Amino acid sequence: MLFLIGFAWHVAASFAFLLAILTSNWATYQVSTVTLGNITIQHGIFYVCEPVLKIGIYETARCVSVIDIDPSNNTVETLKYPISMASASLAISCAGLSVIALWLSGIYFNRRTRDTCTQCFLISVAISVFVAFCTSVAVWILIISEIAAFGQKVDRLLFRWPMWLAVGASGGFLLAFIT
Repeated sequence: MLFLIGFAWHVAASFAFLLAILTSNWATYQVSTVTLGNITIQHGIFYVCEPVLKIGIYETARCVSVIDIDPSNNTVETLKYPISMASASLAISCAGLSVIALWLSGIYFNRRTRDTCTQCFLISVAISVFVAFCTSVAVWILIISEIAAFGQKVDRLLFRWPMWLAVGASGGFLLAFIT
């Protein structure tokens, strides 16, 4: 019964973390530059965007990919995102590991015998859930540290709902590991 509760926590945490990393606006803050003045930055896992134009409820933004950073596309020379590459790769690995752990959990759930192979599945599920927890925590810690590296005061008002969803997903991974 505890395995089913842990499996339910893991499914919910996996879905929440996937939704969080696919959403672009984790944090919004302003950076002061010498040439362009104050620039508003919308920081996500895979993209960093600069809002250009807002008409009513619609907003146009110029985005730079974190994974494929091209120096010619980066309009502000001072805005380098060194930690975002690590954060994006950890997010991809956490999502993949979470799906693998769900697959192993399904195999364990369908096996009814108590033998050495079943115990190996249970241990591998527990290890993969714990590693998914650690990488999900590392993702949002890296985002916070990059914002602090830009000289911003780290405040809860900077962060949008995807960041808090990722923090909650980390808690879900921890509860899945505990149960």
